[in-house]
Amino acid sequence: MGYFIVFAGKGGTGKSTLAALTVKYLLSKNVKPVLVVDADPNFCLPELLAVKVRETLASVRDGAMHNKPETMSLDEWLEIRINSVIEEAEGFDLLVMGRPEGSGCYCAVNNVLKRIIREIADNYRYIVVDNEAGMEHISRGLLNKIDLLFIIATPAKSGIQAALRIDELIRETNIVPQKKVLIVNMAFNEIEDSQKEQLLKYFNKIHYVFFDRDFMKLSETGRSVFNISENEPVWKNFKKILEEEIE
Repeated sequence: MGYFIVFAGKGGTGKSTLAALTVKYLLSKNVKPVLVVDADPNFCLPELLAVKVRETLASVRDGAMHNKPETMSLDEWLEIRINSVIEEAEGFDLLVMGRPEGSGCYCAVNNVLKRIIREIADNYRYIVVDNEAGMEHISRGLLNKIDLLFIIATPAKSGIQAALRIDELIRETNIVPQKKVLIVNMAFNEIEDSQKEQLLKYFNKIHYVFFDRDFMKLSETGRSVFNISENEPVWKNFKKILEEEIE
């Protein structure tokens, strides 16, 4: 079974950028194949990874019962459709989950989706998941395994509190990550010792990615992570963290 690296954090923390940099890191180590799952409805990974997405898993789910050929079972039809929306790139594949469920009943479809996604994941050495703050797909069981969890926070007090709320949401799903790491992104200084001591009750480790105004322009300019310089300070900073944490 593949090794799941999951990113969680509220919008604006730089979560998607760090997830994309993780893909860049894995490819640099030649540990293919890698599956990238963008589970945030406001998906940013395709642009950061320079991949054009034609369709999302949400559209497959929404149209499953309407478009299914009469001669096919739901399992067969969904497996074909899911494989058709996985975008192949150089060294990795990308699956975009799309928006959460609408008002209809998706129980039967979700049960099949869970099984197929797990079977697909078994074909990859690493699975990198960019999750939403509400942890929708994890709470519904579509993604039910976490080996390494990165919770991304900004250094403000409200940012740390948001990270703790996300940690609580994950604990409520009864999924226990093998390793849980807090990343304080866009940091200017390290957290005070008294606060750090409290946070280490919830996280195995705390790391810092220090503020870099030029790097923050990455998403604004539409650059992919594959175009950044190897000497980019944020990349060198985060790469050291990945070298330490990824098995």
